[in-house]
Amino acid sequence: MKQQFKKLAIVAIGGLIIPFTACKKTEPISNVQTEDFQGKIKTQAVGAWETVLWDGFDNQNIFNSQFEKTGNRNDYNSNICYYDSSVPTLASKDGRQVLVLTATKVGTNSYKSGHVKTYYSFKPGNNEEYRVMSNIKLIAIDGSTYKGFGQTYGAWPAFWTVQEEAWPTKGEIDIMEGYSRNGDWQGRSTKFASNLFYGTQAGGDKNLLGNTCERPYDPNPVSENWHKYEEYWKNINGVITVTTRLDDIDQGTYYNSSNPNLQLQNFGPHNIIFNLNVGHTPADPNGYHIFNNSQINLFSQTMMWIDDVLVQKRTL
Repeated sequence: MKQQFKKLAIVAIGGLIIPFTACKKTEPISNVQTEDFQGKIKTQAVGAWETVLWDGFDNQNIFNSQFEKTGNRNDYNSNICYYDSSVPTLASKDGRQVLVLTATKVGTNSYKSGHVKTYYSFKPGNNEEYRVMSNIKLIAIDGSTYKGFGQTYGAWPAFWTVQEEAWPTKGEIDIMEGYSRNGDWQGRSTKFASNLFYGTQAGGDKNLLGNTCERPYDPNPVSENWHKYEEYWKNINGVITVTTRLDDIDQGTYYNSSNPNLQLQNFGPHNIIFNLNVGHTPADPNGYHIFNNSQINLFSQTMMWIDDVLVQKRTL
């Protein structure tokens, strides 16, 4: 999500695993193949997935204990989008209990929206894998009539993991970013993609990867419905791999070889963020514009409905 960055403090809260022991899922042990130092194939048992974080967004107290609601600042990439901590709400949508982030116009070229971050952070240790999953629907409403996300212009929802402090030195994994561009003045279409960012120095202009790790989704854009988005982040004997998935189909797989400057071993620990940005203000006014801010159309509201979030880990 971040292409330019304003530094924030990180809040850490421990002991979050305890409330979720009732939600643990045990799955059959499978096998993984690795090579020994002589190049011979070895088969190792893989441990069951253990749930370490889960929220079905049906209990306000649990939500408050697990998520920080961002307020009193603009988005990292847009000076026309202001995050208000009162925006994130729990509600019933499509027969599901969901977290709702709503973007609305509040003035001339000024928008209010929502941004939340988990207190829980994670990073795979040696021979360990994490997976992060969420079911999300993007939708808009015009008066009392629902509209598809693809009918809007200038909305930028994201589901991602990152350590915000000293960005981008601890890396960033964008599981899903959406860009609504209906009627774009340059003829660009609505797009969904995953991406990675990394740099060896802190600062908004210190990303060394550019957009070389962007992987557009297939199909693209995704259909107007609920979709499951996932991140798999594993460490096998110091070799790090990150994979993003859409509805159980791999979309992007990343290794250090994906870019000469990528150092996945330096990623993390990461928190999980959901946010709904509006518009784009590039650091260089003459640089590339993701949107034309004068063209933004959110109808009455554009929303991000988040059905759940799940984090699991296992040994490899």
